[in-house]
Formats: sequence, structure tokens, C-alpha cells
Amino acid sequence: MAEGIIDNENVSQNPYSELLPALRWNLREDTCAGCQCGTGSGAFTEEQLLALLARHGGNVRAASYEGLLIKAENDAVRLPDGITLPDRRDYWLGLAGLYRPCVAHNLPRADET
Repeated sequence: MAEGIIDNENVSQNPYSELLPALRWNLREDTCAGCQCGTGSGAFTEEQLLALLARHGGNVRAASYEGLLIKAENDAVRLPDGITLPDRRDYWLGLAGLYRPCVAHNLPRADET
């Protein structure tokens, strides 16, 4: 089995399974356990969501940030007849900003050094 991939038998036994609804909500996935968020399937499989959570030690905010950056890939479509469908990169990056970790929390203020 490839690293980071979790088989279906272990999904229900995974310690991060209880965090999936929160991660799905943060990533704006279409299907949420126990709610009517939509009818389609999301961009990530359950195994991919669990792998994101495992990579970040169960930190939903960090997993959300990485997942939203993945969704921010350029997905614009240009058709041969000149019609262009814009990408949603700015939308996903804006959402990722909600979960971006603070990188300056250990730095001293410049006026106090």
C-alpha cells in the first residue's frame, strides 16, 4: 500500500474519522456526513481527507489550509470557440487565508529590540 493511502477497512477505525465532518466543512466539500450540503461528491476522497489529517497530526486547521491550497490549482477552462470559464483560485486562496498559521508569533517586535 502506498504511503499516505488508507484502505477502506481501516477508515472506520482511524482515530481521525471523527474529525472528517469538520474538515469537509472547512474544505467546502459537497457531501458531509449527517448534513445536506449537496448531492455531488467532493474533490477529495475519504482516504485523502484522512491522509491530510494524519499528515498534520489531527490538526484540522492545518489540514484545511493544505487542502484549500490544493483546491486553488488553476482550473480555468478555455473552449475552442473562445468561451472562457474563469478559475476559482482566488476563492480557494481566500478561504485558505482563514486557516493560515501565524508565522510571526515568535518574532520580537522591531521597536522593542
